[in-house]
Amino acid sequence: MAYDWLLATRVRDLLDGMGGAAELQMMGALCFLRRGHICCGVTGERLMVRLGADGAVEALADPQVAPLGIGGGRAPKGFVTVAPEALAETQALAEWVARGVRFADGLPDKPQRRK
Repeated sequence: MAYDWLLATRVRDLLDGMGGAAELQMMGALCFLRRGHICCGVTGERLMVRLGADGAVEALADPQVAPLGIGGGRAPKGFVTVAPEALAETQALAEWVARGVRFADGLPDKPQRRK
């Protein structure tokens, strides 16, 4: 699955103003990581946001938010996707990205893998 390059650029620009993030392409999506943890990403035309189990349940009350599906009918807990219509305004996108950053930044540092 391809991802929306324009949305990825918008997210990247926002993250640059929030201290930056590493990038990793996984399963057809572009993921942004803080200290080794996914905070958000772009899958297709949707923004993926990591909010944790409780945050995801709360976010799913919004009709423009759906659980993240990764194939085979699986939906990882704590991740949601946000419809493009909800992200047209930069401020709305920034709020979603910031939510993912807050969650990821609250996790302990992930040890780096040895190659």
